[in-house]
Amino acid sequence: MIEALAEAGAEEIRPGHIADNLRESGHPMLTWEIRGELARLEAAGLIAADEKTGAYQLSKSARKAG
Repeated sequence: MIEALAEAGAEEIRPGHIADNLRESGHPMLTWEIRGELARLEAAGLIAADEKTGAYQLSKSARKAG
């Protein structure tokens, strides 16, 4: 989902963006589940969180791999 949002031009991705897209696609997810996945992706080095804004971005290594 994050990759799709990034490809669509989103520079900053927030949990609400993900929740909205999942809901629209018929696959709603609870906020705590989304945050858990974001934490897992961040720990794996695939995304990075901006401490000031709380938004996420694909990491440079994830962009190269994709």
